[in-house]
Amino acid sequence: MAYNIVLTTAEDIVAVVDAVVAKGHEANIDFISEFTGIATGDQVNKALDMAVELKMVVCESSGNYYVDSFLAKKLVTATTDDEKAVIMRLILEQYYPYTVFKTRYAFTRSIEQACRQTKTLCSLSANERDIRNTLISIATYAKALKSEGANLYSFAEEERIYPLVEFSLINTAVAERSLQDFFGERIYCSLDIETTIEPLYESFQKAKATSPDTRAIIIYAANAFESFLNTYAISKSVSLSGKNGIIQKRDALSAFLSKKHKGMIDYIGQVRNAADHGADFNENGLIWTITKDTALIYPCVVSIVIKNILQRDIGIIEM
Repeated sequence: MAYNIVLTTAEDIVAVVDAVVAKGHEANIDFISEFTGIATGDQVNKALDMAVELKMVVCESSGNYYVDSFLAKKLVTATTDDEKAVIMRLILEQYYPYTVFKTRYAFTRSIEQACRQTKTLCSLSANERDIRNTLISIATYAKALKSEGANLYSFAEEERIYPLVEFSLINTAVAERSLQDFFGERIYCSLDIETTIEPLYESFQKAKATSPDTRAIIIYAANAFESFLNTYAISKSVSLSGKNGIIQKRDALSAFLSKKHKGMIDYIGQVRNAADHGADFNENGLIWTITKDTALIYPCVVSIVIKNILQRDIGIIEM
């Protein structure tokens, strides 16, 4: 198998993966660049190249990206730095050039020699400095590698990872169970897991972070809601062809929605637009700030509206 390491940082890799997961499908370079705010297109491309290299994202023949990795999805919704480190480490330990690098360092006790030997053994075309900086950045993010000064490093003990993995998996199970309990079996089973349940769950997970990314919370939950509208339209034999965004799709489904629910959907759509559409020409070109309060309540509103719409279909009117 051919390998290719390019110069990038762990933070940029995580940022582009987050963008692809948030988009849900057909994430292109323009969307990823805007979502991440990474300064240059070259940086975005290199981060994406390494995300593909680590099997965190997949590049389609069209040039768009999608995520087909459980660990990648969990990485961008982890709530603490320790959880993120654990998941990144699990990803990294599956990457052959990294395991070679770690083994060669154990023999040589020299980062430079380990990188040189890794370059040779894995037939890497990148220069040694880029290989060194990229591997050190990712391994440091994963808390697998620690600088001891004087260009000396030490690798973390393997035993440390297992309690944190168990804790992360327990957190995931509890969060998924909470959504099942909220929706109930009938509604939960009627929702598409990949396009509605997963991004909604990921939105809730992001809301638990110590310093939550308010825009990402909105994007994830809004994508879940728009996907719900798509499947709801199919169930009602309504065509959404040419309908873009939540509000246009709401209008197409107007005959099947209550006046109150249409008003709530308008809120969901307007907040999504504020988070995702940049400058607002109706506000003299100013950009809306998504407050923490709005971000934290938003996935709750989305969940409630989905449940209420489906409850109304069987004659239960509730708010």
